[in-house]
Formats: sequence, C-alpha cells, structure tokens
Amino acid sequence: MNTNLDLSKIDAIMFDLGGVIIDVDMEAPYKKLLTMSDRNQNDLLKDLRNIAYQYEIGIINDREFISQINHVSGLNLPPIVLENLWNEMLGYVPSYMGDLLAKIQKEKRTFILSNTNPIHIREVKKRFQQAIPNYTFESLFEKIYYSYEINLHKPDLKIFDYVVNNSKLNPSSTLFIDDNKNNIISALNYGLNVIYMNPSMTLPKLFKDY
Repeated sequence: MNTNLDLSKIDAIMFDLGGVIIDVDMEAPYKKLLTMSDRNQNDLLKDLRNIAYQYEIGIINDREFISQINHVSGLNLPPIVLENLWNEMLGYVPSYMGDLLAKIQKEKRTFILSNTNPIHIREVKKRFQQAIPNYTFESLFEKIYYSYEINLHKPDLKIFDYVVNNSKLNPSSTLFIDDNKNNIISALNYGLNVIYMNPSMTLPKLFKDY
C-alpha cells in the first residue's frame, strides 16, 4: 500500500471509480431505505446488500433491481424515485479531474476497474460532463471495466486476471488505486502494485508531478 511508489516504473494504472475519481457515501441509500421501511433493519440490510451485489455483477437488470428493492423493503417507490435515492451514494466530481487524468493518460495506459451498476454509471457520466465539459468520461481511459458488464466483482482475484489478460498488462508494472482495503489486499496478492486511497488522500497529491 505504498504511496512512495516510483511511478517511472509503472506503465499502466487501474483506477477505482467511487472514492478515487468521484466522491461516494456508500451507506447513504441503505440508511435512507432502512428509515423508510418497517422491516427488521438487520434482515433488510442483508437483503439490500445481496440485491445490490447481484445488480453490480450483472445478474439482474434495472427493472429487476427496482422491483426487488421495493419487494424486500415493503415499499412501492416509482423507478425514478428509487434511482434518485440510489444515486445519493454518489458525490461530486472535482473540476480538476479532467485535466489531471488527461495529463496522466499522456504518459501511462489508464483504465477504470469499478464495482458498479447501470444506474450509477448513467449518473456518473452526467455529473462528470457537468463538472468537466471539456472531456468525455470515456476519452480519458484506454478501456473501462464495469463489474456488471464483465460479470466479475472485486475483490475476487478473477477480475484482476480478466483485466490483465484482456488488456495485455504486466502486473509488475501496473498500479491499482482503490479506496477499499479488501480490494487492495486482493490486488496485492495478485501481483499488482497498489495504493490504498485513504480518506485524506487525493489524486493531485499522488500525482503532484503531473
């Protein structure tokens, strides 16, 4: 989990999305649903996390996700209301992010590797465009890997193996940046260089020479 890594020895960088490029409050939608539902909170939270996992790994689609959330919570929220509630997990995209990622991209192969879902990605792209109109989100990365599209989920080692093989990366010269310790440990075990993005850290601090 080395923040003093020699970046000159790094050819490629895998960025997590939430907590690295866009601020997140991972518990916000869960807390809101728990206050709205009459169900036992522990049981409901377990069910909600299971549904979210299925959504993030591509087992269920938007319609099924909304239907299942309403079913386990005993609510009957319209899709747009539930989508807005689920997007409360997302924060803002810093305005400096576009220029910084563009500079990094000139010297390194850059990728996104994110546990995410279609509702969040639609909103991320919207917020990114609002904050950074000079760039499209996709233009700043060689390739983007979303868990729901490849049916794999961090911290499973298989997801790192998939990205490395698909993009023909060398693990020893690839850096993975994530705000989840379990994901970092898994990537380290796979053989990647890693940086744990703790709450006090920002990308400008990590890439201060760019």
